Amino acid sequence: MTVSSPAASPFDDIRQLAADAPAAPASTFEGGDRLAEISAWLTAWTGKTPPVVLRPVVALYAGARQGVGPRGYARERLEAVAAGGANVCRIAGVQGAGLEAFDLAIDRPTPDAAAKASMSEKECAATMAFGMEALAKQPDLLIPGVIAAETDRAAGAIALALVGGEASDWSDAPEPVAAAVTRAAGEDNLSDPLQALRQLGGRETAALVGAILAARVQKIPVLLDGYAAAAAAAVLHAIDPALIAHCQASHVGTAKGHARLLEALGKRPLINLDIAEEEGVGGVTALALVRLACEVR
Repeated sequence: MTVSSPAASPFDDIRQLAADAPAAPASTFEGGDRLAEISAWLTAWTGKTPPVVLRPVVALYAGARQGVGPRGYARERLEAVAAGGANVCRIAGVQGAGLEAFDLAIDRPTPDAAAKASMSEKECAATMAFGMEALAKQPDLLIPGVIAAETDRAAGAIALALVGGEASDWSDAPEPVAAAVTRAAGEDNLSDPLQALRQLGGRETAALVGAILAARVQKIPVLLDGYAAAAAAAVLHAIDPALIAHCQASHVGTAKGHARLLEALGKRPLINLDIAEEEGVGGVTALALVRLACEVR
C-alpha cells in the first residue's frame, strides 16, 4: 500500500527559511551606556568596526481592512507619502534615509478578522514573500512600518493570541479584538504563529513579518517602527526568539498594548517621545540616535 505524503503547506518555505537563518553573531557589548550598547549591536550584525549606517531604508506597507477606520484612509495616507507630504518623508530626508511605500491591494481590503480569517495560507505566504522585496535595495539598516488605520486592532489580536492576557490589555477596541481571537481559535490552532498571523493580521502585518525575516537571513539590523511592527516581530519570536535578535525597538508609541508587547519581546525602546503616528515616524526619528551611537568608541 502506498501512503501519500501530506500536501505541502504554503507556509513550508517560510518555516524552512526561518529554520535556516544564520546563527546570531556574538555581541561585543561588555557593559556601558545605551549608546555603547547600540554601537555593539550594529557592530555584531554588520561586522563593521566602528559601525556605520550608510543606506538606511524605511519600508512602509499600506493595508486596509473591511470596516476598520475611515473609508479610504490607507489610500489617502499612501498618496500623502508618495507626494512627499507626510511627516516621515521630511524626517527621512533630514536623516538621509531611503523611503519606499508598498500598496498591498488597499482597494481590496482584507476581511474584518472578527468575522473571517484575514487571509488564506496561500495569500499570507505570498504577502510575506512580497514584504521581502524591501531588501532589494540592499539597505544596511531597515526600518519597517505600516500605513493602516487603527493598527491596534490587528496588533492587539496577534498579541492576545500569542502572549495571552485580556483583550483590554492590548487594544482600546477590546470587543472586536476578543471576537477575532475567539473566532480564529475555533478554526485554527493559534499556537502556530503563522496561523495566528493569517487569521488575525492584515496584509500589512504579513509583509512586515516577511521583511523582518528576510533582514534576519541577510544579517541586516532592523529598527521596529510602531505597534504593527512589534506584532510582526512577535510572530517570529513565537517561532524562535532568535529570529528577532537583529531587531531593536525604535520607540514606544501611545497605542495601548505597544509597551506591554515590547516588554514581552524583551525589547527596550531607544526613545520615548509619545509618538502616536505610525508610518515610520518613530523609527526614522530613532535613526538619529543610532547614527550618534556609531560615533561611540
